[in-house]
Amino acid sequence: DIMQLTKQETLRCNSHALGALMADHTQLDWRPVLPLIKVPCLVCAGGTSGVFPLEGTLHTMKLVPDCCSVVFTKANHWLYIEQPGVFNKLVLNFALIGNNNRPKVTNIACP
Repeated sequence: DIMQLTKQETLRCNSHALGALMADHTQLDWRPVLPLIKVPCLVCAGGTSGVFPLEGTLHTMKLVPDCCSVVFTKANHWLYIEQPGVFNKLVLNFALIGNNNRPKVTNIACP
């Protein structure tokens, strides 16, 4: 099971280093910087994630000028593991055409 493997690998990490990493990037307020981003951005989120609330992810999209959000409504935090085919196709499409003709928010209901 891929989720069990992910958990096992995470538990092999140095817990103090992981804590420091989380503290470093979660204590900073990036909101003033986000409107300055000049390149297309794609925010992907899991609709059932217990790590980052969906509302915050969607708010991030609103702060970046050329940003779209894709919500994997039935996925958790590891979209690239839980839905690799759909995730990879989405990222490849974004790399090729950016946000051209992409809705601001898209919901994907994968099994």
